[in-house]
Amino acid sequence: MEPKTNHRATWQQKVIQVLPVVGLAAFILILIYIRRSGMFSSVADLQHFIKNFGNFAIAAFIVVQAIQPIIPFLPGGFATIVGMLMFGNIPGILYSYIGLVIGEAGLFLLVRRFGPKFARLVLSEKNFQKFETALQDHTQDIKKLLIVCFIFPFLPDDLTCLVAGMTDLSFREYMKIILIFKIWSVGSYGYFCLFVLNKTFAGL
Repeated sequence: MEPKTNHRATWQQKVIQVLPVVGLAAFILILIYIRRSGMFSSVADLQHFIKNFGNFAIAAFIVVQAIQPIIPFLPGGFATIVGMLMFGNIPGILYSYIGLVIGEAGLFLLVRRFGPKFARLVLSEKNFQKFETALQDHTQDIKKLLIVCFIFPFLPDDLTCLVAGMTDLSFREYMKIILIFKIWSVGSYGYFCLFVLNKTFAGL
């Protein structure tokens, strides 16, 4: 029975690891289709179209963002940029923040419940080794590490949240840090990437 369990875990791990690539490829194909079809001539047209779906579009996006920290099917904070394009900068950041806070709360609780087994499922072997190293080196100062990762948004905050779940940090203290600092992380990442994106397309 044990080999069967290991095989299933390996298969699940491979699927989870390939999801960001598949998600990014699907998003690029959708963009190409939209561009060639002339469906939206501007970001304003896209936002007007999204408004037709009302609260359903907002709820669906928040759910997507809540899943992202646990099973990332878009690379990094890419979905935040998508949200800013879909809903506008400030609403997109707010909806991303709500979803990611929910997701990182869930991530913490899953790691607290299932431990390294869950970490092995969602991390590649290389990243799992980083996880173990971070767990050994930063258990005592996990609060500081979390804050630093949120202040500098290109640092691996999801990995740090995994580590936090394996320490004696209380869920209440963890959520306090997430609620205070995540908004800065989401906003700074989103605006920086959007700035780079605009500059890139402006030069084409």
